[in-house]
Amino acid sequence: MKIFNMPEIALGTVQFGMHYGITNQLGKTQKNEAKNILEYAWKNGINTLDTASSYGNSEEVLGEVIDIDNDWKIITKIPDIKSNSIGIKHINQMLDSFKSSLSKLKKESIYGLLLHNCNNIFLPGGEKIFEAMQQLKKDGFIKKIGVSLYDREQINYLLSNYPVDLVQIPINILDQRLIDGGELKKLKKQEVEIHARSVFLQGLLLSPQEILPLSFKPLLEKVKAFHQEANRRNISAIQLSLGFVKSIKEIDKVVLGINTLEHLYEVVNLENINFDITEFSHLKVDDKTLLNPSNWKV
Repeated sequence: MKIFNMPEIALGTVQFGMHYGITNQLGKTQKNEAKNILEYAWKNGINTLDTASSYGNSEEVLGEVIDIDNDWKIITKIPDIKSNSIGIKHINQMLDSFKSSLSKLKKESIYGLLLHNCNNIFLPGGEKIFEAMQQLKKDGFIKKIGVSLYDREQINYLLSNYPVDLVQIPINILDQRLIDGGELKKLKKQEVEIHARSVFLQGLLLSPQEILPLSFKPLLEKVKAFHQEANRRNISAIQLSLGFVKSIKEIDKVVLGINTLEHLYEVVNLENINFDITEFSHLKVDDKTLLNPSNWKV
């Protein structure tokens, strides 16, 4: 049996367009490898792709290698808007970016459109962004409107102001903040589709501890305890990481960044494991600055 029903996986494609991940030693995925990954993923029931205009040329690669006969659910993102307020020029830039994404993907419509920086919608005039996204949905260019989130404050503000269809959130066996705070239950109560990202904490949970930079020292004890837990249960680090997130009942999809076909083989062929997630409370890290890869230094 598999650890996932395959439709529960969303294939992250950032590595198709750029070198990404602080522990990524393989660099950008070659185009022929991306094509092989997509073909194997589709054959194994994976039907959702996550990309963004800011992921290098990921959208172009997808547009070139996707089999047109396969009806992928594609999700892309609007770039961060660098401003203290939102005006008509920003909306026009957003719409131009989306039009460009469709062109690169060679699609007339896609499954989802997310704000890459959720805080944009909280700025003065931010409601204009949501209204523009609603219009794109009404016009049939997208099926679901959403945002990429980082913490509970953003979720609570969002739920009080905007009826979104889809969110991406960071969650892993070290980052249990949204479980403890009840935000996942709040999202699900409003029938929001929830996609989990950063399941491996940018590969940190799967990396040999001896190669980790000294800047990770505040996290090393938790990472060490995580590996000890996997060893105690006689399972791999990837099984424990994925099994934990898969066992969170509110999660609809898990976004996995795949950069080699071998990596995808491993994921697809994992044995089915389910956990009582409360058994791993000793592994959680509460300091959100430590859990945000943008704060890491190497």
